[in-house]
Amino acid sequence: MTPKLGLFVAVAAVVMPGLIAPPVADAASIREKTTYFAVRGSTLPELDQDLSRRGPFISGTGIRHPGATEVRFDGKVTYKGTPDGCAVDRTNLSLDLEMTLPRWNPPRQVPARTKLIWDTLAKDIHRHESRHAAIAKQWLKRMEMAIRNLRAEPTCEAMEAMVTTVTQRYLAGHERAQIEFDTIEGREVNMRLRRALARAVSDQAER
Repeated sequence: MTPKLGLFVAVAAVVMPGLIAPPVADAASIREKTTYFAVRGSTLPELDQDLSRRGPFISGTGIRHPGATEVRFDGKVTYKGTPDGCAVDRTNLSLDLEMTLPRWNPPRQVPARTKLIWDTLAKDIHRHESRHAAIAKQWLKRMEMAIRNLRAEPTCEAMEAMVTTVTQRYLAGHERAQIEFDTIEGREVNMRLRRALARAVSDQAER
């Protein structure tokens, strides 16, 4: 039986708190964590159904997904007096990434093709979520550089307001990039997984 490939599209959950307060270090920090949820079943329909029942719940879509990446931006910025008024002194931005992925321990006597299809799907879910994480890292770097390169403002209150404006702009850009990625992935998921499965079958035949 052919799995419902359209069900295996994951969506990133993006949480973006505010970003101003006094601090210490200067380089952005990234913390990454991966958790797994068990999937049970002996057939593709059973696995599909269990993924829908056990996958992470995404509040933005109101349904469960086969994988998710939670993104949290945070950080602190300090200011210093200059001849021109007030400028950014130090930035201490941080990014927390928590990836949730499925894990299946196949029962005995499960057909080799079922295992192959699962492996193909699991790899694609991992690839998809890893790309969400990479997009977040790219935007963290862009935001950090943009804040550091801001010109001085007449007062520190004005400087802080400018940092807030820039922060919000980059967080919005990050969110748009994540949505665009999911939109493209959603359109191409069936074709992409069929190609990946064909490659996996070919590679297995050559061993």
